[in-house]
Amino acid sequence: MKKNVRRLISALLVLCMSLSLAACSQSGGGEGGGNAAAADDIVNGDFEDMSTGKWAGWTKEDAAFNFRGVVNAEKVNGVPMEKTGEYYFSGSEGGNPVMRGTLTSDVFKLGGNGFITFKMGAGKNTEKCYVDFFEEGNDTPIAHVVNDDCDGMYITEHLITKVVDLSAYIGKSIYIKAVDDDDGDILAYLNLDAFHVCQNDDEVAAAQAEHDQQIETYGEKPFEEDPTSNDIVNGGFETGDFTGWLIVDGTALTVAGIVPTSQYYWTDRSVYGDGEYYLDGSNNGATQESLTGAIRSTKFTLGGDGYISFMMGAGNGGSYVALCDGETDEELIKVENTYFSDPALALTLLRMYMDASDYIGKVVYLKVVDANDGSNGGFAFINVDDFRVSLTADQVAELEVEQLEKIQSETYTSASYDDLTTLLNYYNNYPYPVPLNSLAFTAYAQNQVVDCGTVDLTAYLADAAASFGGEAVTDIAVTKVTGPDGAEITSGFDAADLSAPGAYQVTYAASYEGKTAETAFTVIAMADHNSVANGGFESGNLAGWTVLTDGWSVVDGQAAGVISAVNWWGEEVPYNQAGDYHLDGWNNGFAEPDGWQVQSTNFTLAGSGFISVRMGGAAAAVHVYKADGTEIGYYKQTRFNDANFPYLAQGGSWADMGTYVMDLSAYVGEELYIVLADEVIDGGWAQAFFDEVVTYYETAPDYENLSDTVLDGHAAEETAAEVQIPWQLAANLK
Repeated sequence: MKKNVRRLISALLVLCMSLSLAACSQSGGGEGGGNAAAADDIVNGDFEDMSTGKWAGWTKEDAAFNFRGVVNAEKVNGVPMEKTGEYYFSGSEGGNPVMRGTLTSDVFKLGGNGFITFKMGAGKNTEKCYVDFFEEGNDTPIAHVVNDDCDGMYITEHLITKVVDLSAYIGKSIYIKAVDDDDGDILAYLNLDAFHVCQNDDEVAAAQAEHDQQIETYGEKPFEEDPTSNDIVNGGFETGDFTGWLIVDGTALTVAGIVPTSQYYWTDRSVYGDGEYYLDGSNNGATQESLTGAIRSTKFTLGGDGYISFMMGAGNGGSYVALCDGETDEELIKVENTYFSDPALALTLLRMYMDASDYIGKVVYLKVVDANDGSNGGFAFINVDDFRVSLTADQVAELEVEQLEKIQSETYTSASYDDLTTLLNYYNNYPYPVPLNSLAFTAYAQNQVVDCGTVDLTAYLADAAASFGGEAVTDIAVTKVTGPDGAEITSGFDAADLSAPGAYQVTYAASYEGKTAETAFTVIAMADHNSVANGGFESGNLAGWTVLTDGWSVVDGQAAGVISAVNWWGEEVPYNQAGDYHLDGWNNGFAEPDGWQVQSTNFTLAGSGFISVRMGGAAAAVHVYKADGTEIGYYKQTRFNDANFPYLAQGGSWADMGTYVMDLSAYVGEELYIVLADEVIDGGWAQAFFDEVVTYYETAPDYENLSDTVLDGHAAEETAAEVQIPWQLAANLK
């Protein structure tokens, strides 16, 4: 009997608690919201109440309308938002576009003159994204508002003012429901702000005027063209908008992509554009790479000598610039970015030239096409700038030199990539339509490895050649030599004293009619043959190493890839570089899925017979061969772990290099060589990074008690935690 009484009391307590919780849940606010009591106005209609860290005055259901979408950013995906107050809701920031759900306001009593205004952005699919207004107790909407201003091309994320006439419901209890039922990925969400009950007709008129002004500002502009003109309108996008350009297909290229040339990509990479603005098809990821589309210039009559110049970046896998017939729309000439290189020239704007002299006098236009939806590879967008048409040969010759000299005098370059050197190499070797009226080398002296002693450095100039405006230049001579200790040799180059071991930088120059062009090659002087030449890449180049893979990027006669950066990306993740340089797989011109190899000089294994190499990246491997080509060692980098980016202290490892010790003591006294390899592997981070190849240890290194110290990623130097990267004995997989 007592048990039954206790059970009854427990049941009553549970019921009371349930009723109490239910009453609380209907009191309004928070994620749960509620509609029990009608407020006198729209509660938190401007989303300014951030005090609770969750929805106040609104109730969300399902996945869309996550509270993290309440933001104060001036722009979303490159689009100015014209927010009211400090905060607004951004569906883009609030979650994955495929998420669906609703956001319902607390019930309020409609006052004022019965008109409600609010701001609405995105929601391109008007059948699935909308805002409904309801009278409490009636599930039939009394007003249904869609964002029919959003065309996906000119008006996208913009918060456009809407006006809703509910004057017939003054004094009634009303609530608002925003619906996102779109599981697509193109503007498949809503942006919302500033729900407000108007008090008088002046407020309504002001809101309507604001709507009209926004449409005029952001909507499609009148497109005017004069086909008889020899020029196009706004060829450099210097108006900051699409004046002079017409969207002819898709949504990949929109006014949101017109950004300042001063804007960096990848944190510290410059596009090296012209003027104040350019068109960026990605805008640092704000525009989805899966989008495609095309824009065209105003029509013009091609004049001058028929030359056209423009700048293009990215455009990998099918994007291009075309010259089109103004009457038939036929593509007469198509130019793709065949110079695309990730990461050396990934998004960088490269000046190109088009010889359209066959079409002089014809009405034509230029078309920019993004035809890559991502299925043709990454970087599925295109950047363009500074279209110049109807150029004469003299104008082209002047522009060629102007562009080259602009890059020659440029001082800014990124910390992570030697992009400026690669860009200068592009302009030095571009196949100009008019002979370049600049002194430039057309072939280069090669790096050398010699025994310490007296060396005739002038003999190595036989490989060098230069020209000016297509005319061969023969006056080429060594001008100075900088030794490993920094001392300079300024004469006697036919019998230079290279008795001290190390790297000698040999500067040589071509001269023509008072003009001078300089470059350099490296001579590695070896005192013995127990070590590979330039094992730490401290010459700043690949001197002493032989490239075994076709396609390696060459800059001013030097194989690229040796850089001085100590960390990478904006998160400043350490490479664990040993000295001033290392071999970096991001900077040799190969795409991530590609493999490559470089071979050392031969060395005689001595001392303990142990060697070591620093290597990082998921694709790094080391092969050791006898001089006759017999492979005796195969070792792989095993530290890679794509977790907890960017912190090594939390177990992650990416491009950071660890020291691997290899026991080759069975081959002491034999002549060997090493191949550093980037292997073709499945998955991401398929890159390789190498440094500090040491082939002589008098005694075996105490690898079990040795480690390299680096500062962890994503922290200022004064606050960064030190991380130990232990040395390890590498397993021979041969």
